Amino acid sequence: SGSGSGSAGSSSSANYTADEAEEEAEAEAFAEARFASIERAFAAAKAKGVQSSTRLVKELRALFMAGTFEVELIDDSLLVWEVALHDWAFDPSSPLSKDLEALSEAAGDLVPLILRVHFSADFPFSPPLVYVARPTVRSEYVFDGALCMEMLVDWQPQYGNVESMLVQISAFLAHSGARVETACKGEAAAAGADGEAAATAARDSARRAYEKLKAFHDKKGWALAGGR
Repeated sequence: SGSGSGSAGSSSSANYTADEAEEEAEAEAFAEARFASIERAFAAAKAKGVQSSTRLVKELRALFMAGTFEVELIDDSLLVWEVALHDWAFDPSSPLSKDLEALSEAAGDLVPLILRVHFSADFPFSPPLVYVARPTVRSEYVFDGALCMEMLVDWQPQYGNVESMLVQISAFLAHSGARVETACKGEAAAAGADGEAAATAARDSARRAYEKLKAFHDKKGWALAGGR
């Protein structure tokens, strides 16, 4: 009886070790793919003379090492990122966190909020274009994905720490009363039909929204926005 128990324990230990090894291999492959993408993006940006390339690689590596946010380069471009914000990136009591958690449970998989970030060639001296790419989020402080956030509307070069910027965006979204309006699944399918055109339209809509927000706040200031 004791021998059988030991054998079962040994088998369980072996299975656990095999599972761990598989997870570690997947994590290593994932990390290697991400760093290979950075290397390709950096080489392409340097070849094009992109002034901000070294700064952006530094910011990316800092994010990857911190592990706080998941970042993916779009088409291996150093100037276009997608940042995944899962429900735990937000205040757990916020409607947005609860909406994302509910979506994830319904989908049987993690469903994050995706930010699309377009950097300028001279970042941080020119502002990044940051907007909610998916799912559709509704709030009195979100317009076509653009965020009515002083940092993003009235950009200053000293705001250029990307990790800090993302932390502040997460807090802003959590406390702005933002709610998920549509599920990611349907939006992903729609975007898949003509992904490039959809992405371009979303970017242009967000850019126009930021232009309107800047014009408004240049005229009215930020007192009406409650300091946001």
